[in-house]
Amino acid sequence: MSDALVECLARGQTALDNGQSDAAILAFREAQQLAPGEVGIAMALANAQRLADDLLAARTTLVDASRKRPTANASLDFQFGAALLEVGAAREAAAAFARVMRANPDDPAPIGALAGARRAAGDLDAAWTLIIDALKRAPEQPAFVLTAAQIRHDMGDTDGALSYLDHADRIRPHHAATQLQRAYATLLKGPSTAAWELFESRALPKPSTHARAWNGESLVDATILVMAEQGIGDQLQFARFIRLLHAFDPSRIVVECHPQLASLFRTTDLEIVERGQAPDTEWYVPLLSLPHRLRLGNRIDGIVPSMMFGNFSAPRKAPDDPALPLHLGLVWAGNPAFAGHATRDFDRTLLPALSQLDFVKWHALQQGEPLPDTLENIVPAPVLFDWRDTARTLLQLDGIVTTDTGIAHLAAGLGLPTWVLLQHVPDWRWGMHDGAWPWYPSARLLRQTTPGNWSSVVERLGASLADFAMQRKSERGQ
Repeated sequence: MSDALVECLARGQTALDNGQSDAAILAFREAQQLAPGEVGIAMALANAQRLADDLLAARTTLVDASRKRPTANASLDFQFGAALLEVGAAREAAAAFARVMRANPDDPAPIGALAGARRAAGDLDAAWTLIIDALKRAPEQPAFVLTAAQIRHDMGDTDGALSYLDHADRIRPHHAATQLQRAYATLLKGPSTAAWELFESRALPKPSTHARAWNGESLVDATILVMAEQGIGDQLQFARFIRLLHAFDPSRIVVECHPQLASLFRTTDLEIVERGQAPDTEWYVPLLSLPHRLRLGNRIDGIVPSMMFGNFSAPRKAPDDPALPLHLGLVWAGNPAFAGHATRDFDRTLLPALSQLDFVKWHALQQGEPLPDTLENIVPAPVLFDWRDTARTLLQLDGIVTTDTGIAHLAAGLGLPTWVLLQHVPDWRWGMHDGAWPWYPSARLLRQTTPGNWSSVVERLGASLADFAMQRKSERGQ
């Protein structure tokens, strides 16, 4: 190892130790130029990119390294696979763990890790076979038992998942990841007091001030900060609960939000600050903790989802002719940086089937991705500068068809007819429902009948849209 390479690596590590992720990225990039085939340097660079909140860049770095990998080192490969899995490169992670498994055929650790990677890639049958093999070799390994619970969960076997979680609890009591997986399994059945309590085992945000955590105390003449957490969709979904804090008579409610949401939330009468810019308050509460700390249990109906949005108006697009009554938005993929994108995003090869619906004029709202060449009957995506601009655009349409991403929560929260295309076992918030959904009365959920089967979703979507088109034509007197 050259002196220049040692200096770059040392400079990068020092920058990381000082919380200077941008400087660390520059240093590790220099190191990568000096030793372009070193997987360890790629992992260091990806780690710095993750700390800079650039998961997509970290994934690109590691995937590129997986294509150039020059050596076979089982120990390094295991670390490399774990890093790939963490950034959402599940198939590349599986390849790394498979190499470790071949090099160490009697070691259950790479078998269990490969099961986790196959699960993340959506290969559930293969994942289940692997984890059963790992458990036969090490039946009391809590990580394997948790992975088994996660695979059963994704297969739609909630009872089986909970049984494995019971086993994991006996082996490793009070483990946060196990409790959070139990929360997901419980919430999948619907909101409840027990589910919200379990959900508190997630990593909770905490302000840098001396504010105290609020757990339902009186707020008379006191100030409280509602802290942003997790993604855009989470903030849009849970914002409905903020106004319920008024019942505790606070003198001031400060709502922290993601910067991209600030313009939308500022259309309300609430005090909005961007994430990381919150003032001192006496109390704070994480946004997603509100159902638990307000003791709502299963009470969702009647808590209006649009209560966080101001008044919007936008001219609705007129039908081109009686045979073409619908103008619908279309979003087929969520944030590409999301680690679970592989199973959540819609199958792009099926998009032409949607464009063939002759009673719909599609409007692509997919951002940052060109239209596939196979798509017809679709208006190219406008540039949407922020979420307030997105809301105005949505309200010009008759509805939207979208995958599980933030725009689904915005559209349904605005009361727009919204068709949400979901994997067989979706994120807990959607439940195992088809059709109507209590969180958003205007939403219709269309779930895969079996894992990975998007064709079943397309068939039911076509029928649902046809019914909606007839309803709209009737409303317009056509």
